[in-house]
Amino acid sequence: MKTLLSLFLGMWVVIDLNQTIFAEKIQVEKGTTKTATAVAVAKSFVGTPYVAHTLERSPENLVCNLREFDCYTFVESVLAITHARHHQKSYMQFQNQLVQMRYRNGIIDGYGSRLHYFLEWKIQGEAKGLFDDVTEELGGTKIQPSINFMTSHRAAYAGLAEEKDFQTTQEVEAKLSSKSWHYLPKKEVEGIESKLQDGDIIGITSGIEGLDFNHEGFVVKRNGRAYLLHASLEAKKVILATETLSDYLQRVKKHSGIVVLRIK
Repeated sequence: MKTLLSLFLGMWVVIDLNQTIFAEKIQVEKGTTKTATAVAVAKSFVGTPYVAHTLERSPENLVCNLREFDCYTFVESVLAITHARHHQKSYMQFQNQLVQMRYRNGIIDGYGSRLHYFLEWKIQGEAKGLFDDVTEELGGTKIQPSINFMTSHRAAYAGLAEEKDFQTTQEVEAKLSSKSWHYLPKKEVEGIESKLQDGDIIGITSGIEGLDFNHEGFVVKRNGRAYLLHASLEAKKVILATETLSDYLQRVKKHSGIVVLRIK
């Protein structure tokens, strides 16, 4: 009984802390656009620890964690706070927006209902009017890669143990593999930096077989150059990079290029 009470109280403290952080971030100065607000919110999280796998819960349920991020949850949380800042400014609004972004059609139905692939997350976000993919107009190259990394590495994903979730993920991979889309090869990024804008979401494409994207973050412009504001595995925290986006891409061999999403 004492152990259960301690666990309950511990969970309550965590929930309360997330709400406290949300209450602070929702007071970040509202920009004239959602993009400006997103940049301000993202910068306010600099120094927040990088922690992987914070969404892994069984059974699957919504995780709202503003105390620590991976690259994916950082971008999602910033966008959800930005949405709330421009609408009802409530924690419930923030939670609802996370569900709408993180799960297929905004419905939580097991591990397979989460948008694990950035490509699917991008497609759904575009359909919901959250942002536009401007990669093609920036001169992007059309590609149609085969996507199957998760089901090809089933043992690495505990959530794929259930046959239902495995089959759902296979179906998603087949659908994504049938779609063509545009990316900018990393050797071309420096040449289009002048066209990137503060707050653009950068999805970093993968050179790993079967995988669509490796990483994501926000653009911050300084002296005409683009830098990545992101939850960094290397730095183990949220940082505004000191090397340009182009230099970063060239340094990391597994990164093949970028997709650019512009917040609406």
